[in-house]
Amino acid sequence: MPKIHVNGLDINYKIYGEGDPLLMIMGLSFSLLDWGTELPELLSRHYKVILFDNRDAGETSQAAGAYTTAQMAEDAADLLKMLGETKAHVFGISMGGMVAQQFALNHTDQLKKLILGCTMAGGTCSQFNPPAGLGSSSILEQLFPLGFLQAHQLRIGEFLQATAPYHSQGEALIRQYQAMSTHDTCSLLGKITAPTLVITGDSDRIIPPQNSEFLAKNIPGAKLEVLTEAGHAFCFSHPETTAAAIISFLQS
Repeated sequence: MPKIHVNGLDINYKIYGEGDPLLMIMGLSFSLLDWGTELPELLSRHYKVILFDNRDAGETSQAAGAYTTAQMAEDAADLLKMLGETKAHVFGISMGGMVAQQFALNHTDQLKKLILGCTMAGGTCSQFNPPAGLGSSSILEQLFPLGFLQAHQLRIGEFLQATAPYHSQGEALIRQYQAMSTHDTCSLLGKITAPTLVITGDSDRIIPPQNSEFLAKNIPGAKLEVLTEAGHAFCFSHPETTAAAIISFLQS
């Protein structure tokens, strides 16, 4: 896959489809492969979908030291500039949703519409259950409701086996986790001016739905979409429902 040099990093990215750009920002440890194939394909029928690996994940460079979600948002903004995109819709999930909040606050002129998935504002206004067993099969029980996991265990296991080699590990994972842990937009959400959609699964065990309710309540005019029988990894388990919600919001 191609790479672009941004902020001292070689950022790995992939583009699907044509149309208005939709930049998608992945969560803690995971790479662009963890979006799966279904959701990007569905969205690429309507938009130019831009996926990339965050610093310290996938095939993007490792960082030289500690950083913040605001700096990660700068990576995303500069990647868009290098790709020749003046403005884009931005969709971030989990830690990527925190990065997307910083994008909305600090790069307003580059943002069309904002989509925040299974994420939180951080600080003292959020409830978070840190995932355990990253890189092992035990993480699956935290990402998916039990019923879905039982029905699709073989497929999900094979997917994890294929994507796990690209997950952040060691010091790289620690740096990402520190960036996520220091994220705090509790008092800043009212400054987000972009039209915003907040999506969560009703069975999210890692970042419970009340975090999305808080975001939707405190971001002016934000819309909340709660997916039934969906966990933290709703993008993988519910690609059609997720795509339909995003497309409806972006076309409204």
